Amino acid sequence: MIRLPHSIPASLLILASAWLQAAPPPAGAGRMLQQLESESWIQQAEALHYLGEHRVELATDAVRSLLNSGTAHPWVRGRALVSLAQIEDKVEPGEFGKWVAHDLAPLRAAAAEVLESHGANSAATWIDILLKDPEPVVKCHAAAAYAKRKGKEAWAVTDPLTTSPTSAIARACARALAFTGNEAALTRLGRQLADPDLTRESLRGISRIQNASLIPLLLSLLPDLEETDLNYGAILTALQNQEWKAVTAGLAAFIKSGDENRVRAGARLITTLTRSPELGPPLREALSKATRTETIEAGLIALGSAAMNPDEHHEFFSKTLKHEESSIRSLSIRCLAHCKDVNHYEVLRESLVDEDFEVVQAALSALKRQPAVNAPQGRLVAYLEAPLSSDNETIRALAYDLLAHAGSEADFRPAMAALEELLTGTDETLRAAAAKALGALAPEDQIGEVVAAQGYLAHWMVIGTFLNDKEHKAFHEVHEPEKEIDFEKSYKATYIWLLEGRSDKPIEREVTWGEGIVDQTDGKLSMSAQLPPPGSFAVGYAVADIHVDTEREVVLDIDGDDAFRIWLNGEKISEKIAPYQHRKDCLAEDKGLEVKLVAGTNRFIVKSANVDYRWWVRLRLTDTNGIPIPFRRP
Repeated sequence: MIRLPHSIPASLLILASAWLQAAPPPAGAGRMLQQLESESWIQQAEALHYLGEHRVELATDAVRSLLNSGTAHPWVRGRALVSLAQIEDKVEPGEFGKWVAHDLAPLRAAAAEVLESHGANSAATWIDILLKDPEPVVKCHAAAAYAKRKGKEAWAVTDPLTTSPTSAIARACARALAFTGNEAALTRLGRQLADPDLTRESLRGISRIQNASLIPLLLSLLPDLEETDLNYGAILTALQNQEWKAVTAGLAAFIKSGDENRVRAGARLITTLTRSPELGPPLREALSKATRTETIEAGLIALGSAAMNPDEHHEFFSKTLKHEESSIRSLSIRCLAHCKDVNHYEVLRESLVDEDFEVVQAALSALKRQPAVNAPQGRLVAYLEAPLSSDNETIRALAYDLLAHAGSEADFRPAMAALEELLTGTDETLRAAAAKALGALAPEDQIGEVVAAQGYLAHWMVIGTFLNDKEHKAFHEVHEPEKEIDFEKSYKATYIWLLEGRSDKPIEREVTWGEGIVDQTDGKLSMSAQLPPPGSFAVGYAVADIHVDTEREVVLDIDGDDAFRIWLNGEKISEKIAPYQHRKDCLAEDKGLEVKLVAGTNRFIVKSANVDYRWWVRLRLTDTNGIPIPFRRP
């Protein structure tokens, strides 16, 4: 036998018992049953609304108990009556009459509300009784129940009761007028909805009534509201409860009115509530006559959505590219970016020389999203002349990115001519961006030109690997390549495979010199890519010869992963070992090292060591101002 703790609330015991006998209740049912026992009438009302709305049969006894409670607030008891009718989907004729005749007005008003949907043959009699009630709120709810059954025929009853609504009866009056639905009733409902003191309660009254005649009334409220207004959200809820074709038709008529406030409100509604492509043409037509910036912006945001078939509106977007407001021009570009059947490089050409950098930025960003095959091959540098030479760093960086994205080998030479000054400049950020762009364009055999232009040593002879360990033991040993450099010689060396945390036995092999190429524009010589695997527990050598015309003092920057020792013309000039970190970059560097180059050929020898992970070394030569020095291969 399952024993339940004594502390479990009665509402949960009801839920647990019913769970064993019926289908599982909605997810929030248990919490709402607990809320019925709250001392807060607000929480009780929330629970009753939920339980009734979801027809939680498990709650029947608890709701009935609250209805019959002599200590509960009368209004809450009225909500319980409505909730109970929803759950049971009926009323008991023998019992319901007492609520119609109850001495508390909130319970009579609730009874009238129940009679909108329930009561069967007795409903007409009860409604007639409640229409004669002394309390206006009771009579108005009864009028709503009557109007729901009689429609336009109910005007004679509805008219006198809804002439001067107050906040107390606004909800009931709105329902009565909505159910009546004749022209006079809808006109009066429109005035009531427009009254700031009555708007909120009136919307609560009609939000779930499905009637196409209500759509224009709801739409008419939007121009005066901000999207953060609570009433704005209530209107959207009411519109969502309408038949969607009717909403679309109503919104089209609303936009076609030509009033800019309505056009703007309609565009915002399309963006937030419905992206129906059929609303595109009327909105575009209305926007062609609009003069206010905020109206055109709202319209562009709506039309630019991918769901609105933006290609149908590309001519409109192209026209607004010339708008006097830069925000409109930028937004037009973003809309055009969603169009698939447009030659963006042609359409956005003038936007690249716009006086506002945000427009240029939007154009470059849009072009970067387009297929590279659409770019003007071989002419892209000329096309991007203005942004490539812009004073704005963001614009230049975007232009470099676009050049890298859409350029081809045919663009390399023009790009090299245009950007070479940046490669030899002192701005590290611009240099790296320009180099990256050129690297994407350069033929494989010309990457070295971009590398050398920045002062990096690009061409090497390499040999390895010689067996190393975590303590870099082999780094401190003298191997044959250190004794003499002879590119024709080969040497015996050993290596091991490091697999899943264990080391295999050393294996002997013959190593020879080979050409090592820096194939990335950042100047790094990847030792692991140049030498036979594995690159772990390894030592390798790299030799670079360069020619300068005259003797000169230069600045040498060196960095690498994990360790390096450097000789220049036979003299050791630097040695650095980075602390080992498993499976992480171990960066060693020696920057700003002043060295002397002799006239003619100068030889750099690098001994580089690695334990695991990445393995590379990089050397760069500049003058004291940070500008790359000219040199060439011997």
